[in-house]
Amino acid sequence: MKPLLKLSIFFVLILTACSPSGYTCKAGICIRISVEGPVQAQVPARFVISVKTEKDIKRLPIGFTIYPGLSVSDIEKIPENAKLIFQDHTIIDWEINTIGGEESQFIGHIILAKPTVSYGIFNYSVMAHFSQPDFGRVSNSVTIYLDSSGMQVEEGKVKTILQTGFPAPTPPPDLTIVPETPMPTVAWPTATPLPSLTPTQPAYPAPGIQINTAGTNQKQPLPSPNQAAYPNP
Repeated sequence: MKPLLKLSIFFVLILTACSPSGYTCKAGICIRISVEGPVQAQVPARFVISVKTEKDIKRLPIGFTIYPGLSVSDIEKIPENAKLIFQDHTIIDWEINTIGGEESQFIGHIILAKPTVSYGIFNYSVMAHFSQPDFGRVSNSVTIYLDSSGMQVEEGKVKTILQTGFPAPTPPPDLTIVPETPMPTVAWPTATPLPSLTPTQPAYPAPGIQINTAGTNQKQPLPSPNQAAYPNP
C-alpha cells in the first residue's frame, strides 16, 4: 500500500473516532441536531439537539436557528445546567456548563408551513451550533423535504422527483381570465395648407381712376383753408 494512501486512511480513522455518528466536532466539542419523522406540514415535529464535550466547559454557547417556513412550537426540555440567553422567532441561544464525556440534550417541537404551490419539492432547514473565541462557530444542520401535499420525502428520492417534469399548475375554477384589450388607434388630422397671400393694391388712387399727368409742371392751386363753422366773436 502506498504511503500517501496509508496516511489518508489514518486521518479518516482519527476523524471517525473523534466524531460520534452524526455529530459535527471541533476542539473536543461535538453537536448534533435531529428531527424525528415522518414529518408533515402543520403538525409539530420533535427535534433534539445533542451536545458532548471531552472536558468540562463553563458557559458554552449553544444556538438553534430555523429558516423561513418554520416556527418553534415549544421547548420541551433543556439541561439543568443550561439557561436561556436570547430568543426570537428564528433564533434561540443558550449557555451550558458541560461535564466532560456526558451528553446534554435540548428538546422541542417545530412546525413546517404548508406548501403554497400544487407541484414541486420544498425544503426546510434547522441548524444547531456552538462557538468559541479561538475558532468561531461550528454548526450541524438538517434539511427536511416535503412534497406539494405537505408530506415528507426521503432525501434519496428528491433528485429523482426533481428530474421529472412537473405539469403546469391548474388555475382555480373561479378564476376569470380577462382578455387583453388592444389600445385604440388614433387618427391624427392631416396638416391644412396655409392660405396664399393676395397681392395688395396700392392705397391711392382707387382702382379704375386715371391720373392725369398732363401739365405736371404747371402750378396747382393751393387748397383753401377750412372755414370755421361759426364766425369768430
